[in-house]
Amino acid sequence: MKIALPRPFSRFSEGSESWRRIIVIFFGIAALSTYVGLGLLTLKQSYDRELEFVRRSQENFAKVLEEHGRSSIEKIDTVLMASQLRLNEAFAGESMDAVAINRALSQYLGLIIESQSLRVADKNGRFIYDSSGKISSATIADRDYFLRNKADRNARLIISEPLLARITQNWVITLSRRINDPQGEFAGLVQAAVRADFFQDFYASLHLGSAHSVALMDNQLRLVARYPQAPDQLGKPINSPNLRELMKTGQRQGVYTAISALDGVERLYAVRQVGDFPLYVLVGHTTSDYLASWHRNVMWGAASTLVLAVVLAGWIIVWLRTYNEARRLAKGMTEAYETTMRRTLALLNSLPDPAWLTDRDQRMIAVNEAYRQLSGRDEQHIFGKTVTDIWPESTAQAFLQQDAKALATRVQQRREATQEVAGGGLRHFEYISTPVLDEKGQLAGVAGVARDITQLHVDQERIRYLAEHDILTDLPNRALLGNRMALALADALGTQAPVAVLFLDLDHFKFVNDTLGHEVGDQLLQKVSQRMRAHLDNRDTISRQGGDEFAILMQGFKHLSRVAIVAQRLIDALNEAFVVDGHELQVGVSIGISTYPQDGTDISTLLKNADTAMYQAKAARGNAYRFFTPEMNAHISERVVLENNLRRAILAHEFKLYYQPQVDGATGKLIGLEALIRWHHPELGEIPPSRFIPIAEESSLINVIGEWVLREACRQSRAWIDQGYPPVVMAVNLSAVQLRQRHFSGQVLSAMTEAGLEPQWLELEITESAFIRDIDRVIEMLHKLHAMGIKLSVDDFGTGYSSLGYLKQLPFTRIKIDQSFVRELPRNEDDAAIIQAIVGIADSLKKEVIAEGVEQPEQRDFLLQHGCRLMQGYYFGRPMPAEKLEPMLSHGTIFPAN
Repeated sequence: MKIALPRPFSRFSEGSESWRRIIVIFFGIAALSTYVGLGLLTLKQSYDRELEFVRRSQENFAKVLEEHGRSSIEKIDTVLMASQLRLNEAFAGESMDAVAINRALSQYLGLIIESQSLRVADKNGRFIYDSSGKISSATIADRDYFLRNKADRNARLIISEPLLARITQNWVITLSRRINDPQGEFAGLVQAAVRADFFQDFYASLHLGSAHSVALMDNQLRLVARYPQAPDQLGKPINSPNLRELMKTGQRQGVYTAISALDGVERLYAVRQVGDFPLYVLVGHTTSDYLASWHRNVMWGAASTLVLAVVLAGWIIVWLRTYNEARRLAKGMTEAYETTMRRTLALLNSLPDPAWLTDRDQRMIAVNEAYRQLSGRDEQHIFGKTVTDIWPESTAQAFLQQDAKALATRVQQRREATQEVAGGGLRHFEYISTPVLDEKGQLAGVAGVARDITQLHVDQERIRYLAEHDILTDLPNRALLGNRMALALADALGTQAPVAVLFLDLDHFKFVNDTLGHEVGDQLLQKVSQRMRAHLDNRDTISRQGGDEFAILMQGFKHLSRVAIVAQRLIDALNEAFVVDGHELQVGVSIGISTYPQDGTDISTLLKNADTAMYQAKAARGNAYRFFTPEMNAHISERVVLENNLRRAILAHEFKLYYQPQVDGATGKLIGLEALIRWHHPELGEIPPSRFIPIAEESSLINVIGEWVLREACRQSRAWIDQGYPPVVMAVNLSAVQLRQRHFSGQVLSAMTEAGLEPQWLELEITESAFIRDIDRVIEMLHKLHAMGIKLSVDDFGTGYSSLGYLKQLPFTRIKIDQSFVRELPRNEDDAAIIQAIVGIADSLKKEVIAEGVEQPEQRDFLLQHGCRLMQGYYFGRPMPAEKLEPMLSHGTIFPAN
């Protein structure tokens, strides 16, 4: 910062004062002249730049359009040469099949969208072939291009002048090549007619605007096409001396400025010859348009010069009037020089941040450039003013209070605040006010500085934001949710206003991670977050708890029905498919809800109970919501205990396989065995599969359990074969969770290889629910298993998906009828009809069918009567351990066995 300070007072003679006035006036005029000279020089340079820029632009544009015209003509000529070769062969003796030649011309025409027709004329100028298949009676014998082709024995490309077509009655230029007979004499020509509209439409598609023009003409300056269109001028020569001179001297390109003969507008033109063809493309840019900016600069320059002259004259007049008064004040200013210097030094110590210096009355006596930029005011609106004259009231009061405190206490004061700066925007500053003392120790004013700590403030806010938000989804995290819940509960403490906590867990999300990878899973979580946020009010808080779990805090509702509506809205929204990285993914959501004060009065209890309710929703096959009830805690506790026992059971080998016979119902002969898992808990006794299998599937323990069942069943089957028992097919049930494992086929192969069991003696039973999700992956896995020689069957058919589509495309060899359809046979007519339909479907698809749950002889008889021979059920034998089954596996054993 520089501050002009007064020099010591001195006397000057009257003569020297006159010379000083003359010098001031001289320098004023010199300054004005210099400004004018620099302005003129700047305008000249600006004009040259504008002209050079538009010249280059026009030359480049002309080159682009020339390339377009040349490539179009060369493409048409290629087709003409192909047609010429084809027709020369025809005239040389090849069969002149008009239909074939017209068809060939039509195919050629399809290659050149620029041409509206492709025709062949004989030596008399009459058309004999046409790509349209319709031969016109018009003649071209009098056309110049026909005569030129007739005279040109080299059969070169002939481009005509612009013509009004006799057949289509539109303006065209024709491109043609001569056709010779076997003796080399003129036999006719093949021609393509290029529409003028083709070029005009292309030029119009460039959206050039009214300031630009484009023209295509031949070497006689006859207009072929133009933008903007000039239909009355097509085919007529353009009266342009510049173009005529350019073509006369043989130049292929050029740039000039002229007034258009067509519309009287002055333009800067760039012209280029189209290849070696007798065509030229001419592009123009109106002078008034490309010099518009320069003209504005001229006007502003003139105005600024006039203003400067007026200001300079006024300044000289004022200076002359005030000069004597200034001399009288000089002595007083000299006495104040040292005090001002001390103030200035205090201010300089605060640079380069915005800094200022005030007197005892808090009036500005000096500021630096940063301060002026910050306030958006110049010096004349700052010096001698108080902060109330410079800043808005709220900002000014803070300045006044801080400086007043610094003056009163004679101690440096500091504060931080956010302030609006000139030009808009907010910046964060640390304000420092330091009292300034004179040589007598008296207060002279205040020196202030404002340190811009905006970036530091932004960084701190960003750190705070990251600490409270999930990085992946940008949702509030557990910590921020906890803070907002604490505030919500504090607000509701006195009024007992309801507060609801929704705990959400995505259904089947683990399948996405396991099959498509975590990157796709992360993208899915982001899309799920966005969709949920879009279906919630701004007053609701949604947070990510971790993994695929979310929590929502709701306030301000009057009835619980509102919470239920929101929960169902979220379920419906997440039921719609997500497209992630080219995959269409379907997930659902299970939601548990707890409310204050009914279900808890603290954060931990509300979250725990909402989590408990969520597990109840998931236990109901997901895609649902449940409100918390006290009974849920007992159920969840039981489930947790059972899951923990299940983990211990795997390590303690508490599982055992039982085997149930599968027989031919007509003969009683054993055809196979189904391996069924049983769990004998040392304290709880027998635990049925219906209780522990769903828990195993939810916790992914089913993969470990299922692999053990597979290996044990293969081992036992091989052991019976080694003991001499007749081999039978061993059926093993598969969970949909197992089937979606990436390396499941390798797991099956390993189990068979380890046991030494051949694949034809293993059958895998898959329930219909496996085909509801991730169908493509399941289908791929089943084909791999089938290719290994393993038998596949559909279990519990008719109770789930029941799609004939997958029966048809999947390699199943057997359909198992669910026992729910067998239980009331033959009394229940509906079940009887379903059985007959399933058997009919199996027969038509050439697949075996087996019925499970056969317990009565009349059920067996009904099934045999309607074509179902294979059966399984208590009538033939209950599931039994291997040691009890072995005596029944001897040759000739008939079921039911005594």
